[in-house]
Amino acid sequence: MYELTRINKFGQTFLYQSLTFPLFRSKLRTVELHKSIVAIGASYLNKPVGLVLAEISKDCYSAEVLSLFVKPNYRGQGIGTALLTRIEKVLSLRGCQEVELIYTTGRSGILELESLLRKCNWTPPESRRLICHTTTNKIAKAPWMKLKMPSSYQIFPWVEITQAERNRIEYQQQQHPWIDPDLVPWKYEKKLEPLNSLGLRYRGQVVGWVITHRIGSDTIRYSSMFVRKDLQKRARGMTLVVNAIQLQAQVNIPKCVFSVQITNTAMSNFVKKHMSPYLTYFEESRKSLKTF
Repeated sequence: MYELTRINKFGQTFLYQSLTFPLFRSKLRTVELHKSIVAIGASYLNKPVGLVLAEISKDCYSAEVLSLFVKPNYRGQGIGTALLTRIEKVLSLRGCQEVELIYTTGRSGILELESLLRKCNWTPPESRRLICHTTTNKIAKAPWMKLKMPSSYQIFPWVEITQAERNRIEYQQQQHPWIDPDLVPWKYEKKLEPLNSLGLRYRGQVVGWVITHRIGSDTIRYSSMFVRKDLQKRARGMTLVVNAIQLQAQVNIPKCVFSVQITNTAMSNFVKKHMSPYLTYFEESRKSLKTF
């Protein structure tokens, strides 16, 4: 019979760290210092077989389940259900009103995860992003890679945006919101890739951007892509992306990952109609919620 254990000591984390993503192992190791990190482990005959890891927001109103994993040989025995139910209880007792879980399709166990979420009365999964994988060599064959930006536009490195331009974007957004909240550039500036994070000026104003991140020595992720709505039909946004891809190819970084928000209708449609033949594969990022 399996046992559930609250992981709250530094020494315990090393036994369970292989059961979460590498990205979150540093968070797991802080459970003793940071009360915002909550971890529940499952063991069988003193052997770790499952882990759920969550993080509580600063205001304690909400939390996010960062990872939920049960070793394949121990699935189908109710361990995942027990882990999720237990952490829901802990989060509720800590005062959280809601919890969310964000995950990516295309991996083993996704059908089982979505079945578990239904069983535990979470909301139906909502698609958030398209995650598109390709290489610079493969995407170079796309006919739209020949797009050229008209001379009336200026492409510039995003790190060179001026404070005055930042202030103008923020003021315009406050007065007449023109940027989807998920596409506001400031959200993506932390550790951006200066090589090909680009801005677009038109008639003296910043009207678009593509912000990228290096997520591996051989991979750049295109995290945010936006152009003002009245310019979208002119393919200015995609032309900006083309320039970013070309800069990446020039320094022989072979892999690209495009993260496209579902709410970014223009880019989502472009991916489905024009980019998909030149992708290696694509996945979806989905989100599910539960309120207490």
